[in-house]
Amino acid sequence: AKSADDAKPSPSTSRPVIAGLPPQPRWIHTHPESEPAPLTAAVWNDRLLVVTDETHASALDLRTGRRVWESADAAKGQAALPAGKEFCFVAGPAEFLWLSAKDGRVAHRVAYADGFDGAPHLTVPELVGASGSTVWFTGSTRTTVKAPKPKKGKKRGKDKQVVTSFLFGYDIEQRKELWRTPVPNGRGPAAPVYRLIAVRTDDIVVRQSQLSLTPADVKAAKGKGRFRGFDRKTGKAKWTESFAGVTPGGAAVGDADGLLYAAAGDDLRAFGTSDGKPRWTLNGSRGSHFGNAVEAGALLHTTNSNQEVGAVDRETGRLRWLRSTEGPRTDVTPVITVSGTGGTLLAASSGQVTAFAAADGRRLWKFQDIGEQDPKGATATTRYQVLVSGKSAVVRRDRVFYAFPVD
Repeated sequence: AKSADDAKPSPSTSRPVIAGLPPQPRWIHTHPESEPAPLTAAVWNDRLLVVTDETHASALDLRTGRRVWESADAAKGQAALPAGKEFCFVAGPAEFLWLSAKDGRVAHRVAYADGFDGAPHLTVPELVGASGSTVWFTGSTRTTVKAPKPKKGKKRGKDKQVVTSFLFGYDIEQRKELWRTPVPNGRGPAAPVYRLIAVRTDDIVVRQSQLSLTPADVKAAKGKGRFRGFDRKTGKAKWTESFAGVTPGGAAVGDADGLLYAAAGDDLRAFGTSDGKPRWTLNGSRGSHFGNAVEAGALLHTTNSNQEVGAVDRETGRLRWLRSTEGPRTDVTPVITVSGTGGTLLAASSGQVTAFAAADGRRLWKFQDIGEQDPKGATATTRYQVLVSGKSAVVRRDRVFYAFPVD
């Protein structure tokens, strides 16, 4: 890692000198080979980059790239979230943890098995999502229902294990449960795995992950994705809806204004979640599909498997611009991220990260990490990940992290 002094970019290095070349990284950090490969990485309060692996969590100073602490307690944790300005919240395999942002020590912990009243032996598959200080997660409990007393001369029946699943709302700053609401079990039987699709003033929208659908769910859905709305304050289930052409695994994101933007066949469609009706359609090219769009003010940024990214008016679907990453064609859509200032759109694929001016689609630069060449070609398939913080974009590829200046 570079020293703190070197980490401050001078004007000459903060911009690419030749069009197409990436700017000089502020720092480069390599996750040590002696440690397992990173599982998750997340920016915490624009100050730290928190990385988890099989044996511990570690935090890098976002300004310098230097490792400031490690915590073995947070091994196998899900991406860290800010719980106020003092603590990093990490959901581990068996408990919630609040780590000190200064030194990584555990300040508080809540075990799933006995930390929730009336939910003994709770198991939590993974977080559904988060907004502000609220996280949502599903969990299931197992209770034994004793067999009824047998009639005279009859054998006693077997006790039954009953699985009950809930969706929880939880405040990570106050460390308290806000609500729980019963939900149907997922495959297994276990808690369903939900993905957060939209956060709105009054409700949240989720969709169940394909792999956690029961065979009965799959049959009932008839090839369509099912979205559910829950009241944000009480957790009460409000509605379940399917949308024309939107499959259980197709790309789908929602905004705060009641719209859902989803891949439908070759096209990208906007639907009103209140009535399920389409609002507009952006036609794609035959044989391609759209990935998860990203909202940015009045614009919606798009991505498709032709390795193209673009911008449309959120309200009307009118195309503002469309550009190719010029990366190799694959069936996987680039994952797009907008910089903290909103000025740069970054597209991460298996082969490269491409930066565009968000307003007009000007191609700014392309970055490819050569990496160590594995004769079996393992490095070639490692996807890039982009994490943004203010005027920085941290690009991760497997074990290596680069902090680039962006507008």
